[in-house]
Amino acid sequence: MAKDNLNKRLADLSKSRELTYGPFTENLKKIAKVWSVILDEELADGVPLAKQIPTHKVALMYAAAKIVRASYSYKEDSYLDAVSYLLKAEEIHRPILNLFNTDGTVKD
Repeated sequence: MAKDNLNKRLADLSKSRELTYGPFTENLKKIAKVWSVILDEELADGVPLAKQIPTHKVALMYAAAKIVRASYSYKEDSYLDAVSYLLKAEEIHRPILNLFNTDGTVKD
């Protein structure tokens, strides 16, 4: 009984999300394309995937997922979330850039 109730609730949630954000599988495909661009350096031929994805890129990836959702239909929350993730990515990334000179060498 509880399992049937849970399955029904999950199905209802899935239908509701699809109406708001679009087809789930199609969104995942779009998100994968965008994430591949963001992770281009980490996924480059001959370069093994780093032990860890840089934190600012994770925030960029979350923002990209929200932008893909927003491209389907308007929902203020998607825009607010995307902006929040972008601001966090910038905040995290900025100190990293300040460690290097314009020629790419490490500052003393």
